[in-house]
Amino acid sequence: MDRLLDLVVSLLQLIPACAVLVILTAAAWYAARLIRDHLSKTELKPADYLESFQKLRDEGQLTTEEFRIIRQLVSLQLTQSPAESKQDYSLLNRSPPTSPTDRPSGKFPKN
Repeated sequence: MDRLLDLVVSLLQLIPACAVLVILTAAAWYAARLIRDHLSKTELKPADYLESFQKLRDEGQLTTEEFRIIRQLVSLQLTQSPAESKQDYSLLNRSPPTSPTDRPSGKFPKN
């Protein structure tokens, strides 16, 4: 009978430990979810990148040609599949535009 009583007492002592473990697991899951949500909200969109590069161009840190190349690369990445985006872009080896028809239209694909 004493053995049975000792076993019941041991099991009753495990209940609070299990409850603490469940609470800690739930708290960790909740914290991970908050962090994940925060990171997804702060992820920069291509328009944000272009805006920052445009500011650099306006400040004179980028040439118009460099900005054109960046804008075309971003446009290509938006319109291509991930497999296609791994290709070597020939934009970096292109010569500057010689006529107004060689310049990009400035239209970007919609997200």
